[in-house]
Amino acid sequence: MHNLPLFIGATLLLAITPGQDFIYVMIRSASQGVRVGFIAVLGLMIGVTFHTLAAATGVAAILLTSSYAFNAIKFLGAAYLIYLGIQAFQQKGKLEIKQKNSQVPDLKVLKEGMLSSTLNPKLALFFMAFLPQFVSSNESAFNQMLMLGLLFALLSLPILLGVALLSAKFGDLLTKNQAVSKSIGKVTGLVLIALGIRLGFIER
Repeated sequence: MHNLPLFIGATLLLAITPGQDFIYVMIRSASQGVRVGFIAVLGLMIGVTFHTLAAATGVAAILLTSSYAFNAIKFLGAAYLIYLGIQAFQQKGKLEIKQKNSQVPDLKVLKEGMLSSTLNPKLALFFMAFLPQFVSSNESAFNQMLMLGLLFALLSLPILLGVALLSAKFGDLLTKNQAVSKSIGKVTGLVLIALGIRLGFIER
């Protein structure tokens, strides 16, 4: 690996830039609390691991050179986000959700975060374009890609956890107002639906 300080700096800047994962964690935490936010972050990190392995093994390159495969992943990801958005839109608000938090399976939240990340072709594009710039020709490209992907996840993790914590605190303040509380689910749903529609229009 080379230019490691540059990689770390670029990764940190990217991590604090609001993107799909950033917004997903923010609205999940604000609407359902910090515990759900943390589990969602873990799911996203599993998705990052998948994209790292795909980039390292060349699977991502194969997918991205096939318009059919790329569009399949793109539309699956878009449909999934829209599905989550519709579910969130139908919720009545955080006050009721928090009372049911004990009934929300951790595995379900984890799966949602994992699928949101895994079915995002923008991540595959990013990893294929970004990681190779820091790979040295003197060492195993596979091992270096794995290490860079792991480092990317480790650097992004505390930032996303911080987003979850702050968003949950902010959500707690908002939900002290009953009218605002009832509107959170609808806002969350609309944002997720918008993200899904946006994802459906991206190009390679």
